[in-house]
Amino acid sequence: MDSLTQIALGAAFGEATIGHKNGRKGALWGAVLGTLPDLDIVANLFLDPVDSLAAHRAASHSFVVALLVSPIIALLLRRLHIKDKATRGEWTLMVFLVWATHIFVDLLTVYGTQIFWPFSRHPFGIDSIFIIDPLYTLPLAMGVLFALRAKVGSRKRFRINAIGLVLSTLYLTWGMSAKLFVHSSFKQGLASRGIQTERVMTAPTPLNTVLWQGLALESDTLHAGLYSVLDSRTPSRFTAIPRQSYLLNGHREDRAVARMLWFSKGWYVIEEDSLGLTFADYRFGRSDSWLRESGSPIFHWRLIPDSTGAYTSFQQLPTDLSARSDDLKELYERARGN
Repeated sequence: MDSLTQIALGAAFGEATIGHKNGRKGALWGAVLGTLPDLDIVANLFLDPVDSLAAHRAASHSFVVALLVSPIIALLLRRLHIKDKATRGEWTLMVFLVWATHIFVDLLTVYGTQIFWPFSRHPFGIDSIFIIDPLYTLPLAMGVLFALRAKVGSRKRFRINAIGLVLSTLYLTWGMSAKLFVHSSFKQGLASRGIQTERVMTAPTPLNTVLWQGLALESDTLHAGLYSVLDSRTPSRFTAIPRQSYLLNGHREDRAVARMLWFSKGWYVIEEDSLGLTFADYRFGRSDSWLRESGSPIFHWRLIPDSTGAYTSFQQLPTDLSARSDDLKELYERARGN
């Protein structure tokens, strides 16, 4: 999730756990610690693009690391605020909850989170919320801001913050429930079109959990489509995109290619032009939001060969996000089921 969401989430749990004893320090430290796992991007200064992709959402997003490191951070905070009322145990609980909830909401996005690092490097993802969703963030932020205006230790302060946490959690629950319904509808729609799928994935489109995109893999072809929970029937329109995986023949074990295959989980398309090969990850959608016949992938990379011809690195290509007002209006209408 975006940094603002993680700050609001961390502040809410900081307030909930030690705010009644330490006042605004709970929300303050919760907000700071809420951004801590994402500081793994600092590693980009010392790593090449291939290793950087593997390092993001790895150790810093592991429940194992959070469990082991939380008591250490809590000890430092307890010593820093030795005169305050919160115990070391309460500080530990706060640090772990802020860290763990950061990991959990990231797990709900499509990027992939290595929650069991170092025992597993698999990038898990539930794909039930977009990386930016105001309907999730606003209740958290408003709950914390209004709670901080109330008296420390008062019931009113606790209730206001709790309402924000409950509403945001209900929204996450709605997203996961909607995904189950949408996923089943996509499978039915694909079957009705005679598309024999090996795998299906669904994820919400930007800023909402009403309109969803679906991807299906049939042999070496991706089928992409849209479905709104307000639609009156299962999806029937799909865009077929040749995956062209044969272009990777002889290169699947190359360092850069192997990393991209791991990251994309198979939802990729390979293109070839005069400059070589590009690798597109279609989990993140396309510039036309699947409303038209063509568009450019949101996330795509140029594969870079070394002197032997092996692909050892890659470079991310610019993303086309030049949405027009007509595009946004059309997307809104599609979300309404039109």
